Amino acid sequence: MRRVMQFVPTLMSGDATGMHALMIDKSLREFGIETKLYVEEVKPNQIGNATRFTNYAKENRPDDILIYHLAAPSAIADFLSSRNETLVLIYHNITPAAFFEKWDQVAATGQIWARAQLSRLAPRTTLALPVSKFNQNELLELGYGKSEVVPILLDQAASAAGNDSKVENMLQDNTKNGRENFLFVGRLVPNKAQHNLIAALSAYNFIYKRNAVLHLVGRPFSPEYLKMLKEVARQLEVSANVNFALGVSSDQLASYYRFSDALVSLSEHEGFCVPLLEAMHHGLPIVAYNSSAIKETLGNSGLVISSNDPVTTAVAMNEITSNITLREVLKNEMTKRLEQLGLEKSRTKLLSALSELEPSLAQVVNV
Repeated sequence: MRRVMQFVPTLMSGDATGMHALMIDKSLREFGIETKLYVEEVKPNQIGNATRFTNYAKENRPDDILIYHLAAPSAIADFLSSRNETLVLIYHNITPAAFFEKWDQVAATGQIWARAQLSRLAPRTTLALPVSKFNQNELLELGYGKSEVVPILLDQAASAAGNDSKVENMLQDNTKNGRENFLFVGRLVPNKAQHNLIAALSAYNFIYKRNAVLHLVGRPFSPEYLKMLKEVARQLEVSANVNFALGVSSDQLASYYRFSDALVSLSEHEGFCVPLLEAMHHGLPIVAYNSSAIKETLGNSGLVISSNDPVTTAVAMNEITSNITLREVLKNEMTKRLEQLGLEKSRTKLLSALSELEPSLAQVVNV
């Protein structure tokens, strides 16, 4: 049986790309497939067992299957483009550079570099496994050949484990005082449009005479963007209503999901959006702007809005928190969607796709 070796830019807690790679690693090992993880740079706070990608040059076998996770610019892409082993590309998406140009020219340039690497790997790739149809369409436009959609492998039970009493007490105190808890999970970055979320919160509190709180859970992309978000909150007079939770533990995150009233996303560019899946697993109602892969991931399990303006969003926020019938309908749809995107089904899709490169894997799929 051929080895399957994975290459990922980094393995850090809370990073969807790295977590997907770790779940694939675990799945392959469970079925007796020899595998190993390689990263661009081994970091002190790395999760998972991985070595620097350059080590592969002295550990390779000609018949290896190499899986590369592309979500950001990396020297790994250039390294793999010059090799001869079978290459499988898992495409997590690249955020367009335009979202970064105003805030960080280095980051914008990096996105342009990543897209160039994506294009360059097209003729080199034997099989592409985008995490969504949205990403698959982009690959087809770039000239990629065979591709199959394999959703993110998420251990839903693990994501729901744990709790943090301090976070729970804070959220429950808000509830007792009649203050709704709206949640967003993800990096504070322009394409995720947290500035629009703050405006929507202001509109919601004004229109419905509420004192709701918006919890922004995620690390900031840049000091400049974070400063702008705080300034928007100040100008709209909701500074006391916006909780910047800049990096949380897995226990804290589980508590945010468990005790919030709704997840609200106005993100303008997502290749999959793992927080939607996590929110569904916790039964947390979702309001989301219909952009990129959002509707594809969400299915019918959330309230999807076609405009991200503050008033439209505020109306949806009110509907999701006050309409009990709607919440029950969406909860039932969440159960269906979670089954469709469940770990076992996604893992089977992965192994089935790889079995075309290594026929013996077909036996694993049929076990």
